[in-house]
Amino acid sequence: MKGSGKSMRVTLNPIKDATEKWVASFSSIPREMIRRLMKYEPDEWNEVTVSQKELYNADELPIWGTMWSMGNSLDESWLNSKTGLNAISKCGFRIFEHKDFGYFFGIDGAGYDFYEEHWIPLYKARGLRWHETA
Repeated sequence: MKGSGKSMRVTLNPIKDATEKWVASFSSIPREMIRRLMKYEPDEWNEVTVSQKELYNADELPIWGTMWSMGNSLDESWLNSKTGLNAISKCGFRIFEHKDFGYFFGIDGAGYDFYEEHWIPLYKARGLRWHETA
């Protein structure tokens, strides 16, 4: 504040910044759209989540209103591997696969910091190092 004699402290979080940029490259899809497509073509979809814990809505889509798909072929290729599916599941995402359109994933939760609980652990599991370290 000007004239108050107080300085403003800015906290930098390089890994969160890098993770936000990576996640911004993903395609965001409304959960309702996925639900309707699943209803229209139920035999074309499979949940491929590697179960790490009990799911909130095992018979439904994740409760958060947005789902995502990876933004580039390298990420898709990683996700398509056993390592990728295990890692994204371990980071708390539920993953669904359409036989023609690939993977879509979502979060079964609300009311907490998704970056700390899901996205940053996924960034690390993916092996990305886009952030500066001290």
